Amino acid sequence: MLQKSPPKPPRSHNEVSGNTANRQQQAPLPSGRAWRFGRSALILLLVALIPLTVWATTREEAESAIAKAKETREEAVAAGITDSPTNEMIELAESVLPSRQYTRALQYAQWAQRQDAMAMDMLAKQEARAAAGEAAKAAIGSFQEPLDVLQGLIDLTSSDYLTQSEQNLMMMPDSPAQWVAMDGETLFSEPRGPNNVSLEECDFGKGPGVLEGAYVELPRYFEDTGKVMDLETRLVHCMVTLQGFSPDDPEVAQRHGSGSDHMKLQTYIASQSSGFAWNLPLDHPMEKALRDAGEVMFYRRAGKADFACSTCHAETGKRIRASVLPNKNIPQEWTKAISWPAFRVGHDHVRSSQHRLMECYWQMRQAGPMPGSDASIALLSYWTDAARGQPAILPDMKR
Repeated sequence: MLQKSPPKPPRSHNEVSGNTANRQQQAPLPSGRAWRFGRSALILLLVALIPLTVWATTREEAESAIAKAKETREEAVAAGITDSPTNEMIELAESVLPSRQYTRALQYAQWAQRQDAMAMDMLAKQEARAAAGEAAKAAIGSFQEPLDVLQGLIDLTSSDYLTQSEQNLMMMPDSPAQWVAMDGETLFSEPRGPNNVSLEECDFGKGPGVLEGAYVELPRYFEDTGKVMDLETRLVHCMVTLQGFSPDDPEVAQRHGSGSDHMKLQTYIASQSSGFAWNLPLDHPMEKALRDAGEVMFYRRAGKADFACSTCHAETGKRIRASVLPNKNIPQEWTKAISWPAFRVGHDHVRSSQHRLMECYWQMRQAGPMPGSDASIALLSYWTDAARGQPAILPDMKR
């Protein structure tokens, strides 16, 4: 039989405390804890030094920004821009330097410089627009066949967009759009509607029945409606008020496709301005307002793809599949881009500017503006202004 060993006597409190203390004294500091301690100390040191670095760098930037703002202010004054709050903002930037508010001084100076730069850029655009308008007025009055207009642009400009389709160049003299325009000429002079009158009394901006050079000056403000109207909305107005059609009648409501009365009339009216220079009128405040609104819309990104018109049309070399896209900043390309009505080979139909606008928004996966709305006319106004001074190709032929 195994004998049990006697139980050990309990240790005293002093023995337990002493052993624990010895273990704590002998155990080395864990390496991870030491690394964390050193890292924390280094971070605290860097945080303490950061304000000195930021203050020194920001002071240099602030002083440099103030100097640039003063230079830009002098250039703006030389250009005739004197009514500006930038002087006060520059003085404010200088006043906060002694109190070490360098970031605030930098912001004030940069704001002042941006304001003067934007004002000078706007002034330059206004002067260029006025000069282009005078050139356009001098060029108005010379009808040219669409192919001759396009060939002239190709001879003057090296552009992959203008020359990407040799087949279209070969087919332009026999474009189906020419036949659509001939049908439109018949409809224009034919008495129709409940009132049994023609459209020869319709004023498209140059006087009743005057079509030569009228399309290239649309959209424009019309006194009789108090609105800025493009060709489509003006045509609807005349068909309703002069000929007596109802807006729901097929002659008015059906606006797309080569077989529609609308497309025939638009193609004929626009064709009378082929070779004329685009010359959007900006004399009325509403014309200017819609043009400026169109510029905002052109650059506004939206939709699930975050696209804007400028996504495709503000740089050279952009493509959709194999098709070269036009650059708005190259007027010789942009005049062809906005030359609608045009025969779309891929659609086998003549299409209008409003249809092109609707299709662009569909390709961007956005809900586009309603045809004939102020938003749609604003974009068309900006399109036309961007091609100012360039000859229109009407009717055009496109892929």
